[in-house]
Amino acid sequence: MNTALLFNGQIVSAEEYKPEKHGHRLFCIDKNCKVPLIFVARGEREAHFKTTGKADSKHVSGCGFYEPLGVLQAIKKVAEYQEDLLKKGVKETVIRVNLNKLDPDYEPKGIERNPKEDTEEDRVEIKPKNENKQPGTITSVKTVAKLLTSYEPDLLASILLSIGGGRKVPLSSLIVDHVTAHKMLWSESAINTGYFVYGTISKVTRLEKVIYIDFEKIDDIGFTLVVFEKYFKYFTLKDKDLVGFDVLVYGMLKKNEHKGKNSTEFLIKSNKYIEKIRKL
Repeated sequence: MNTALLFNGQIVSAEEYKPEKHGHRLFCIDKNCKVPLIFVARGEREAHFKTTGKADSKHVSGCGFYEPLGVLQAIKKVAEYQEDLLKKGVKETVIRVNLNKLDPDYEPKGIERNPKEDTEEDRVEIKPKNENKQPGTITSVKTVAKLLTSYEPDLLASILLSIGGGRKVPLSSLIVDHVTAHKMLWSESAINTGYFVYGTISKVTRLEKVIYIDFEKIDDIGFTLVVFEKYFKYFTLKDKDLVGFDVLVYGMLKKNEHKGKNSTEFLIKSNKYIEKIRKL
């Protein structure tokens, strides 16, 4: 664990923790857990907090640190922790988002900023915010899924994503379920950028000039991925690779109103816009 809850309700990171300043009473940040923790100074790995595994110092079932998390659980725990951690001043980490190369229509202008991205698109490096260092870069949907399963939820909750125009947005604000995405779009609270949306695919309808990929409805909310004929050659996934699977998808939200009913569409152009995820 990278963070701990102090006896006074404040939160401290392992990097900043000083016993003489913060005291020795440390607890898990998960509101359903809050078991006692101990501090482990920097050694072979970075400084961190952990349970002793004895008596009452064990994470409880449902805690974000009880067991390794799948993508869906990680997303939910990050959303649960993020606002509180950032509000209480936990050190932020900035990761740049550059998904231009997902788009088959994209044409690079001049010299690419990060040439290594061509061969390491699924690599992500988390670095502390520092004027002398470039933040890590997200270059694919696969990168996002890998990020969510490679780091503990409190570290993920300290991440801000740097999107177009230099805007920095909490990770949990750009990775949402399809119901949340739909509500944000129709309430005019969605920001004008791409979103990472997760859900379960229920049906694929292939027509001559368009493919519709429907998510399972929740609360009767419709959400459909749309692939136009122009991009069929880039979208080669079969129905058996889609129906019934939980997926994380990147795209732009678009309103669709038909017969007085509001639904949301997600325009995608290739296989690279979809990543299968597991519930765990």
